[in-house]
Amino acid sequence: MIDEKTVRFVSVLTVMVDYGNAPFLWLADRPEEAGVGGLLCDGTSWDKSLPMSEGLWQKFSNWAIEFDRTSFYSENFNTDSWDWIAFHARGMQLSRWLKDEVGPAYRVVYVKPCEDPNHRIDERTEILAGGGRLVLNPFLGSTPEPVRFCQRIVSGGQTGADRGALDFAIEHGYTHGGWAPHGREAEDGKIPLKYQLRELDHGGYRQRTRRNVEDSDGTLIINLGELDGGTLATQVFALRLNKPCQLIQLEHVPAGESAARVIEWLRQHGIKTLNVAGPRESKRPGIHRLTRELLIEIDASNSGLRGV
Repeated sequence: MIDEKTVRFVSVLTVMVDYGNAPFLWLADRPEEAGVGGLLCDGTSWDKSLPMSEGLWQKFSNWAIEFDRTSFYSENFNTDSWDWIAFHARGMQLSRWLKDEVGPAYRVVYVKPCEDPNHRIDERTEILAGGGRLVLNPFLGSTPEPVRFCQRIVSGGQTGADRGALDFAIEHGYTHGGWAPHGREAEDGKIPLKYQLRELDHGGYRQRTRRNVEDSDGTLIINLGELDGGTLATQVFALRLNKPCQLIQLEHVPAGESAARVIEWLRQHGIKTLNVAGPRESKRPGIHRLTRELLIEIDASNSGLRGV
């Protein structure tokens, strides 16, 4: 990330979608404005005063209108099929084309909308000449970030514990990710696109499990009953890779005691990226709900301890 105070001021074009006539381009043309500024362009019309060709405006407009129609805050919109990864890939490509058209006359910055649960990951990215990228410092909001027990939660997207962890992350402001099997395979079909997982080029459940253990700082296994199948494989991979691993048997330990144990383990190992694993829903009915509830308890307990 860079300190923008060290950059010679050039008017900034910010690509950022919002609601209401599909706005997507904002202009900051004064040094005191770090970015965004006033609305310059939306999906209603193009004219010659705009810093882009009509053809590029039409592409931007189609992209912004697609977002405008989502109504993320409406109960009628189903987020399961909304692909944030693909949406941002389109936005970045459009931003590169915009930079090609405006050249050095403007800086071009792409900003993720706050509706994206992972908007804090590379929230602001400057598009450089030639197609390069430069991650910028995020805007500092007036509301301080809440205390979180880790920075990121990853999981494999299977029904049950995996999705319980991912749903918790989305609902409570934790960034999320992880590896999914090739084809985004799960026992109930394809893993919904709202879970921003990376799909393996090759390999299934076992390869997915190993990569999530390997790429995280530690693994929390939340289990009911016998430790077997893919859940046991997760523990084995953690041991082989010498990665911190904490097993919670839900039927043996009360939620409050489990939460305290997990928090102590997280702090002991300095875990920032946490892999959460456990059985699928068909093998342990209710494990999705129980995983989510345990993580809520951990979150609440951690906030309480930090507030002391």
